[in-house]
Amino acid sequence: MHRDDARVRGGPVLGEDVVAHLTALRVHVREVFAAVEDRAPAPSAVEALNHALTRTPTAHLLTREATAGFRSEATHPTTRVVEHALAALAADTVALLTGPDAVLLAACAAEPCNRYLLRTHARRHWCSTRCGDRVRAARSYARRNQRTA
Repeated sequence: MHRDDARVRGGPVLGEDVVAHLTALRVHVREVFAAVEDRAPAPSAVEALNHALTRTPTAHLLTREATAGFRSEATHPTTRVVEHALAALAADTVALLTGPDAVLLAACAAEPCNRYLLRTHARRHWCSTRCGDRVRAARSYARRNQRTA
């Protein structure tokens, strides 16, 4: 991740350690997603996701406000915001891999893209129109060069 990627639009710049944690989790998520293609993920990737899930409490606490009454909310100390963000990302990964949409998960067919997508349509092979356009342009270029050769 580049330093420029660490800035959320209009938000604060993330510290180097936060960027390192997020980048590491992204690597592990990609490793686990690749297992959808019938290969076992590295045990360290599964371990890293489970570690992210267990670093924060998941129980919702009961709170009461004078005007709103009782609410159930996940409270956490502000010093553990990064851990909660990592846990939320890991939980979303687990929910996707164990839910009904897991069969729709596929790697983008555009080289060298390393993203994943949900194939909601049988003809969808790319994560974005940009990747699809790049593949179509490369095919067109190859056909044009083949004719001239």
